[in-house]
Amino acid sequence: MMNVYSKWGMVLALVGATCSMQVSAQAISFDNSDTQDVVFPDMDRAWLKSGAIMDPMHVRSMGLGLTKNQVRSIIQYPHFSEGLFGPKQWDYIFNFKKPDGSYLTCQYQVHFDEYNKTKGTYWNTPECARFVNPAQKQPAHNVSLGADGLFAFGKSSLNDLQPEGRMKLERLSQQIREGYNLESIAVTGHTDRIGSAASNLMLSQARANTVKAYLVAQGVPAHLITATGVGSTQPLVTCNGPKSASVIACLQQNRRVEIAINGSVKPNNK
Repeated sequence: MMNVYSKWGMVLALVGATCSMQVSAQAISFDNSDTQDVVFPDMDRAWLKSGAIMDPMHVRSMGLGLTKNQVRSIIQYPHFSEGLFGPKQWDYIFNFKKPDGSYLTCQYQVHFDEYNKTKGTYWNTPECARFVNPAQKQPAHNVSLGADGLFAFGKSSLNDLQPEGRMKLERLSQQIREGYNLESIAVTGHTDRIGSAASNLMLSQARANTVKAYLVAQGVPAHLITATGVGSTQPLVTCNGPKSASVIACLQQNRRVEIAINGSVKPNNK
């Protein structure tokens, strides 16, 4: 049996409104639809005055190329009188429950093409768009910098940074500042197995600290960066034999500083 919501939605969605006030708003689209001519109706004109409580998961099922029947099955009938003869726009008022128990009220608009299939969906505010489609956490962007290119052999201070290493860190700092909505950065120093475990641990920590200090000097927020040294405990390659020029060269990959950047990539940098 059709529920009251569906029954009245079907009736009132088909009845043309004789006069409908409209309000401009910053339309937000997540499907690359043109937002230039999007205008939202005054919420007082809705037949379902308070709107409907909606699960964001349902709205995320919306997309392009859906029929009107498919739209109705996902988000029910529109909440405004859209006209009798093939309306190309459906409007909704949704109430989303926030983590604190309060509700966020949003207007949602669906546009149909000449074949009555969805060609665009829009929110009236950025807050509503973000609530339903939160930024997805990106996998950490990992950068590995060879320690031999960063520091003089066996060294770790800012004064020991090689010109090549400074250039790499400057470019990386710019990429971090301009390309990410930054959440955190983990700097990890690594050494080869040559030397004692204690000295390698100290060297790796000192190099991690130096890289952090350089990033901070370049404008990356210090409170978002952690620096850790792990010595020779996480090698990439294994080279047998006592200390020699050939073994040191073989172990070069193990002497490195890894930088894991956590955060969402800014839209214009994807």
